[in-house]
Amino acid sequence: MNIIRGAAILLTQLPLILFWGAKFDMLFGFNRMDSGFAVLLMLFVSVPLLNMCWLIVEIIRSVKFSGRLAITAKITWPIIALFFLLESIAVDLYIASHAKM
Repeated sequence: MNIIRGAAILLTQLPLILFWGAKFDMLFGFNRMDSGFAVLLMLFVSVPLLNMCWLIVEIIRSVKFSGRLAITAKITWPIIALFFLLESIAVDLYIASHAKM
């Protein structure tokens, strides 16, 4: 479960890193290639879905183990997952607001 948590946290940061790296030209032209746009688009779509799945899994785990854990242990990971879900949605809206029509 820790690997899934780490992947979700890392992948949440990648669209923002790619966006800012492209803005300040730190990606050595990767953002100007088709693969750069494809990676950003794939992250744009998949990261909120991954975070939503992570939130659902954490809620299920907290309910499943509700008898054995303290109240702080029950709600800590779902709150962290919710925070990263909201962050991924905010990053997507930020990137979408910079899209030129």
